[in-house]
This record gives sequence, C-alpha cells and structure tokens, in this order.
Amino acid sequence: MAGRGTASHKEVESQSGGTPFRERQGSTEKGRKRSSREKENEMTVEQLCEALEERFPRSLSCMWDHDGKMVLPEGRREVKKVLCCLDCTDGAIEKAKAEGCELIVSHHPLLFRPMYALDREEPNACRALELYSSGIALFSFHTRFDCGKGGVNDELSALFGLEEVCSFPVEGLPMGRIGKLPKAFSAKELAEKVKAVLGCKSLRLTLDRKEIRRLAVLGGSEGDAFKEALAAGADGYLTGEAGYHEMLDAADRGLCMVVAGHDYTENPAAEALGRQIKELLPSAEVLLHREERISTL
Repeated sequence: MAGRGTASHKEVESQSGGTPFRERQGSTEKGRKRSSREKENEMTVEQLCEALEERFPRSLSCMWDHDGKMVLPEGRREVKKVLCCLDCTDGAIEKAKAEGCELIVSHHPLLFRPMYALDREEPNACRALELYSSGIALFSFHTRFDCGKGGVNDELSALFGLEEVCSFPVEGLPMGRIGKLPKAFSAKELAEKVKAVLGCKSLRLTLDRKEIRRLAVLGGSEGDAFKEALAAGADGYLTGEAGYHEMLDAADRGLCMVVAGHDYTENPAAEALGRQIKELLPSAEVLLHREERISTL
C-alpha cells in the first residue's frame, strides 16, 4: 500500500474576501492534525528497526545467534518500501534495487559467521558491499522471530489450523508451538497436508504412529528438539531438518516426525515479517521475495 500523499489544502481567501478568521483558524487546526497524523505514519530506517526490536528483543535470541542490524548505510532515511525474504540473496537485492526499497528484512542473517576480510571471492561480503553502495539497509530477525508472538512458528500454527496453541521451551526459550489439529490424521495424511500447505514436493517422515491429534511445529533445523516436543505432549512433530538417527529415535518413542525442508518450513517467515512491518508502519509498501535455489529431484 502506497504511503499517504500530502493532504490538499483549501485556499484561504483574503480578509477583504470576507472569510471569517474563526473558520480559517479551524481549517488550520485540521491541517495541523492531518500533518501530525502523517508524521506519526512515518519512520526512518533506524526507527523501524528499533520498533521491530521492541517486539522481538534480543533476549529471545539463542546465545549463538547473530541477527539484528546487518547493513545500515543511512539510518535517517525514510522508509517507504520494504522487501521481506527468507534469505538476502542476489535476487532479493536486485529486486529491492529495481523496486526502490530503502530496506530489506530477512529471517536468516546475512552476516551469520565471522567475516575477517571484505573479499570479492566471498559472496556475502559482495552482497553487503552491494547493499551499502546502493543505500539499502538490511535487518535480520532469526531465532527471536521463531520465539516471538506473530513469528515463524505462530505462522506455521495458523497455517495448519492448530487450536489451543501454546509454546514449549527449546534451549530455554519459548520457541516451539504445539496445538490440537482440527481432526485426527494418519502419518501419511499428515504428510500430504504438509506438502499441500507448504508447497514442498517431497518430505521425510516416520510412519509408526497410527493417529496424530496434537502437532508440534518448529521451523528450520530443529530435529534434535523432538524430545521437547514429546515432553509437551505431541503426537506429531513438523520441522525442517533432522538426522537419520534422530528420526529413528523419535519413531522408537512413538512420535511421528515430519521433515519438510529447512526452507519450506521457514518460507512463511517473509509474510509474517511483512505483517509485522505493516502493523508498525501502515504507509509502507511491503514486497515479498521468494526463490527456489535448492530443489529435490
């Protein structure tokens, strides 16, 4: 949605034209109120980052995580267009440049691992340099967005129509979500539901469980959190990545684990981030970017 334009002002007649001062004063007061509302609906890049960090504070991030401000060429620039994505890829940057975005907000941090040199052979260094030279800021909200209200795992819960949803702890944080499915599913029925909802062409699952009523969801690489899902009362557990032995262990304990792919379980993050930005800054135009760079043949 485009930002509001400047309100048109009715021309004020001269005193000799007979316009009463009281009416003109009222018109000025209305104009001031409109101007005040417009200013309230404006944010700089830095202000929007601060507002997002109030909703998703660093205290919700895992100890090993490195998210937040990634690239900040000009923090005082007004935000009119924002691109939301899972990863800040070359494609995302090109789209942001073509659309005139001031800001990209990604789920995965671009600068996650330590970088000791700005080397043209290092893809993420090139991306950071391209963003900075183009005047486009980049923020990332990673594990704190897994934990926070309205984040990735709340989005997954909504997509699967879970009822009576509550969180369960992973690494001491309220990261996982568990709720009651609208109806009981067999393992194969749940697998088909996951493929239809998330758009993945294939997945891996354990088949021993006959009936799944309570589903735990935790996007990304969280195969080792199946014990926490079990402790929370789950019959089924949806995540993005899990090892062979983790899946065997889950099956031995009577849990149906569905492994749908890291990207497929976290692609909903872009839309969820966009929704948060629209709540904070309704005048901003929010664009979504999704690309499939890893495929299953």
